[in-house]
Amino acid sequence: MASLRARISGMIPGAGDVAFNRDRSAALPESRAPRGGYPPPMFADRPPHIVVVPIEGPHFPDWRPGTRNFYYEAHQSARESLGESAVSVLDVAPGEPHSMWIHRLEDLLHDVQATHVLTHIEHDPGSADTWHWDVAWNRIAPRWDGVLMGVMFDSAFDLVTMKTRRLARMSPNFLAVDICMPIDGVLVRNRSEVGPVTMPVSRQSLKLVRERLAGQVIDHDVSFIGALYPYRIELIEQLRAQGVDVAVNPHRHDATHDFQSSRANQPEWLDYMAGLASSKVTVNFSRSSAGGFEQLKTRVIEATLAGTFLLTDDRERTSLFYTRDVEFGHFESVSQLPSVIGNWLEDDTARRSGAHMAQTKAETIATTDFWARVDDGLARRSLPKVVEVR
Repeated sequence: MASLRARISGMIPGAGDVAFNRDRSAALPESRAPRGGYPPPMFADRPPHIVVVPIEGPHFPDWRPGTRNFYYEAHQSARESLGESAVSVLDVAPGEPHSMWIHRLEDLLHDVQATHVLTHIEHDPGSADTWHWDVAWNRIAPRWDGVLMGVMFDSAFDLVTMKTRRLARMSPNFLAVDICMPIDGVLVRNRSEVGPVTMPVSRQSLKLVRERLAGQVIDHDVSFIGALYPYRIELIEQLRAQGVDVAVNPHRHDATHDFQSSRANQPEWLDYMAGLASSKVTVNFSRSSAGGFEQLKTRVIEATLAGTFLLTDDRERTSLFYTRDVEFGHFESVSQLPSVIGNWLEDDTARRSGAHMAQTKAETIATTDFWARVDDGLARRSLPKVVEVR
């Protein structure tokens, strides 16, 4: 159904949204907002209080530092800046019915006098197979004066954007936060959003990274960490034929040779960071699996944080944070990559210096950039800010 809507939308602009919204409103009348949405209530000035609604919260084993749980890191980094009393979490158990968690969210917003909600807007908390945020926002938006900040991990997929656009049109107090791509004007014409942003990292987790990487030995020339598509396997074989020591997913204890094995049984995040740190250079491909979209991959910051030298094909995203051809290297195409790798491996001084400069920047970016960009986005929309989060 999603692919059919995408084809229709490509032929007739807006047709996919029309079909999606019609079907959604018919299936769940409680998710249907008035045409034009709701005027936001007047904001009652008060100190910021953020409610985090995670995909996997305290009920799940990865709700702890050093696991790459995006919402744990957002929650903890906000607590480190605002104080524990200014940040709450809505803990949703696996499979909890939406009627229950929405009611509990309404109560929590009232009880803590929340100013902001940060959540994963692509699906329900605790359930990757359901989506009821339009039901929740349709109940909350008319009476709550705060801001719903919806994080998207992959807005390149049409259905993700259609869901989010439905929420954005319900109320101007919705702000999209995209970790991969710029999204200004995509949801509502001429309305700014936030993106791309980096993954928040708490000082707790940064300490664990430093401890894990202490004394890490560089064993390889080049690492490739990620899914093994056929063209990537061919590239790896070509590099090895030229005498380059290429480590494929060195953070793993098992060998990966194809797409399926590279996606299964992923190890811990700290082991992944050590895998990045074990090579002189690591390669990042910026294209989305949804098509020809350039994205800011989380690995860009992770690689530099680990101290390896980053090579990437993205034209715009990485240069938001680092100086091209100094703190990271760039390649235009897969065919160009072997010569680019050879040049950076040969210029040991420039590569080491660039990696060190990027790593120094990365520690600040990891701990401050997410909330700073969110705050800037709130200010652009004249929405209440979380100004103390720095």
